[in-house]
Amino acid sequence: MSGSFGDPMMFLVRTLFELVIFVVMVRYFLQLFHANFFNPITQSLVKLTNPVLNPLRNILPKSRRHDFASLLVTLVLIVLMVWVLGMMSVGSVSAAALIFNSLYFVFLLVTDLFFWTILMRAIASWIGNSRSPGVALLEDLTDPILQPVQKILPPLGGIDLSPLAVLIAIQVLQIFVGNLLMG
Repeated sequence: MSGSFGDPMMFLVRTLFELVIFVVMVRYFLQLFHANFFNPITQSLVKLTNPVLNPLRNILPKSRRHDFASLLVTLVLIVLMVWVLGMMSVGSVSAAALIFNSLYFVFLLVTDLFFWTILMRAIASWIGNSRSPGVALLEDLTDPILQPVQKILPPLGGIDLSPLAVLIAIQVLQIFVGNLLMG
C-alpha cells in the first residue's frame, strides 16, 4: 500500500541504482577531465569499479579521454533502473517509453551529479578545508564546468559567484527540459 508520499520500495530501489550509477559516472568524468588518479578517494573508486569495467575494456575501443566501459555500464544501469521502476509501478514498459525515460534519466543524473558536486565544493570552500582528498576530487570534477564561467563572471570582492551561476543554470535547464518533455 502506498500513501500520498509515494512508495518507499521504489524510493529505495531508485536510490540504490542512482548511487551505483553516480559512482560509475564519476569514474567516467574523472578520466574525461584528466583528474588526479593518485587521490585516495579516486583510487577507491577505481578499485570499486575495476572488477566490472576492466573486462569490458578488453572488448570496447580504447580512448585516452573517454572511458567507454564506464559509459556502457552507466547506460545499462540507467535502462535497467527505468525498466525495474516501470515494472514496479505499472507492471510493463514499452520499448519507446524505456528509451525515452532512459534518455531523460541520463540527462537528470548528469545534471544532478554536477549540481551536487558544485554545491558540495561551494560548502567546502566556506568551511576552509581546501587540502582534503574530498575537496580535491570535487575540484577535479567541477573545475571544467566552473572555469569557463569564471572567465565571464570574475570574483567580486574575493567571492566566486560562478558556482551560484552554474547551479542556477542547471536548475533552469532541468526545469526547461522537464517542461518541454512533460508538456
